[in-house]
Amino acid sequence: SIIIILAISPLSFSQGINSNDENTILSLIKKFSAKDPFINGEAITSLVKMGSLPVDYLIKSLKDNNDTVRVCSAIALSKIAPQGSKAIPFLTEALKDNNSEVRWCSAIALGRFQKEAVESVQPLISLLYDNDRDVRWAAYISLSKINKEAINKPPEFSKIVEILEKLTPQLIKELKVPGVSISVIKKYKIEWSKNFGVCDVIKQNTVNNKTIFEACSMSKPVFTFLVLKLAEEGKLDLDKPLSDYLAEQFVSDNDEYSKLITARMILTHTGGMPNWRKGGEERGGPIPIYNRPGTKFYYSGEGIYYLQRVVEQITKEPLERYAKQNLFDKLGLESSSFVMTEGINKQIATGYDKSGNCNKRSNYTHSNAAYTLYTTADDYAKFIIEIMKHNKPDQLSLSEEMTNEMLCHQIRSDVREVIDRPGRSLGLFSYRGLGWGIDSTITGDIIYHSGANQTGFRCYSQFNMREGSGIVIMTNGENGSELIP
Repeated sequence: SIIIILAISPLSFSQGINSNDENTILSLIKKFSAKDPFINGEAITSLVKMGSLPVDYLIKSLKDNNDTVRVCSAIALSKIAPQGSKAIPFLTEALKDNNSEVRWCSAIALGRFQKEAVESVQPLISLLYDNDRDVRWAAYISLSKINKEAINKPPEFSKIVEILEKLTPQLIKELKVPGVSISVIKKYKIEWSKNFGVCDVIKQNTVNNKTIFEACSMSKPVFTFLVLKLAEEGKLDLDKPLSDYLAEQFVSDNDEYSKLITARMILTHTGGMPNWRKGGEERGGPIPIYNRPGTKFYYSGEGIYYLQRVVEQITKEPLERYAKQNLFDKLGLESSSFVMTEGINKQIATGYDKSGNCNKRSNYTHSNAAYTLYTTADDYAKFIIEIMKHNKPDQLSLSEEMTNEMLCHQIRSDVREVIDRPGRSLGLFSYRGLGWGIDSTITGDIIYHSGANQTGFRCYSQFNMREGSGIVIMTNGENGSELIP
């Protein structure tokens, strides 16, 4: 019986430890329960100086009922590592702890063992879906030290579809979003698309593949494509002052600012203009420039509208006609237009506010490249596929060089938070390309754009150039901004 007691006693793990060291360790660990964090820190520092001697005792205290004791134990084990590898399975178990700080510290600790902690890879991958973003980041840091390649394996497509089909109807009901249309791209083609709910609450017309939504600000990337095609054809210089094409009335503390604005600045939202001028863009009032163009990210629909007028000056055509002839017709996007048409009027969904009340329907008779695009989820997915495809032999496509220019990191966008994606798409930094937002993630760049109009439409799109994957989500309710993430 004595042998059994020794076998389960944590003190038996430390063979040869003298009683003085043991008493010192126990007294220091006791200080973990002190309310003063300075006392906790001093105790951790003293334990770390003892090397691997306290590891067995810290393994035991890692299971203490007191949250602070467990946090301190994980911190100490992290600082002692890579000594004390016997703690690896216990730190791995601590990744399930209810306390996020324990999970964070345990994840960091495992990374310090590097390849020796290979048994922790799958639990750490699961932690990439933790509710706490910091914990997800810690899991990534450790995985990058233990086995970074393990992060790259995509989830099973069938599981993605299963989640979409199960979760979307629940969210529609919970958030009072009448209708949703989703198109998912896999390996450069639409692999799955489905529609949920209704496009009109009163008529109870169900959403289908032909249901048209307002793309809202997702209009901007479509317009960008046309701009870059003009640049590729030599009809527009991305770095030439737009005032050379079309002068505009601006208001700023430096009259030279208006001569500095270029198409590249507009497409990266660094033109210095606000989102919209006072009185609305269509009344033609003066446009303020708040800072020197090219120096700061400032999201601006107004800038896009100015560039639209430049494009119309160059092409001698209104945007809606030029887009139809040079993009929509060539790609077979039969349900897409920058203005309302008879066909769209028959297929357009009705937008709803946060309480589920009907909003006034839009009737965009004049195009605005910043927000008036009408389209379907499938049409927009086809547009994304056109951008992603590798072989670009036809005259419609952007060259590989111009596509790379569009999707490279043009400017860091610190005022925009990285979109909170879990798993292998955990975001690190936010950038702007030409017409697109770009999040650098732990497995590479994800290109995206969202949209929100006052008429009640909320939409989102993203794609992954490396894998040929993407998703388009279109909703006709203001609470779609909650449903989409």
